[in-house]
Amino acid sequence: MSTQTLQSRLRSQTTAATAVVASLLSILVAWQVAVTIGNRVPSVAVTVQRLGSEAAVGELWHNLAISMNRFVFGLAAALVVGAAVGVLMGLSRVADLAFSDLTDAALAIPAVIWALLTTMWFGFGWLTPVVTVFLSGLPFVVVNIAKATRAVPADLVLMARSFGVPQARVLREIVAPAVAGSTVAAVRFAIMSAWNGLLLAEWFGSTSGVGWRARYWYDANQLDGFLAWVLVFILLLVVADLLILGPIERFATRWRSA
Repeated sequence: MSTQTLQSRLRSQTTAATAVVASLLSILVAWQVAVTIGNRVPSVAVTVQRLGSEAAVGELWHNLAISMNRFVFGLAAALVVGAAVGVLMGLSRVADLAFSDLTDAALAIPAVIWALLTTMWFGFGWLTPVVTVFLSGLPFVVVNIAKATRAVPADLVLMARSFGVPQARVLREIVAPAVAGSTVAAVRFAIMSAWNGLLLAEWFGSTSGVGWRARYWYDANQLDGFLAWVLVFILLLVVADLLILGPIERFATRWRSA
């Protein structure tokens, strides 16, 4: 490994760590301002203490594991199906006409509607939050992948086909590298929407998970407990975006600065 490469990686890691610290500090500052202005918001110390109590009785890690299980299954399904439909729409005019209006309609539906619908469809159980995550994230994946696929130079694809290059190789060596950056963007938007959908689905249609536990304290009129679980929800989203998606996006688009 060259010195330049090592320095580049160190700078990248330092930037990511700085971004995480800055995000956490901004959250804490905004929180403290809210505590100072009004008397209805519990302090950071009280909220963290409640979160520690939740961890001590086993509620924190148990419900967090359940939520992550649901989220991973739903998001993985959204990524696989969304990528397939997006590439198909980008390469086929017929598929684009068939799915574009449906995708636009799905984008207009907020996550809370999906959560309410899945609760009515599937009741209280594992399937409700998983399907909500899937439906909340799917249209964002489809739209971003389709847009990136359409941007692939048509002449390049036609030339490859004229030389008898198999379709699978065209997708792997021409289409896939071109849509890599947009794929990360699609994943980022899908995660944000799907994570909100998960919280709402567990709030309305589950008896376990992060969303359910937040509602438990909300129904008990204990704001510190409610905010403790909201804090977990926000921190997971911020950390995933900065420490996982950020480096992946820089890797996928490294050719732009080459």
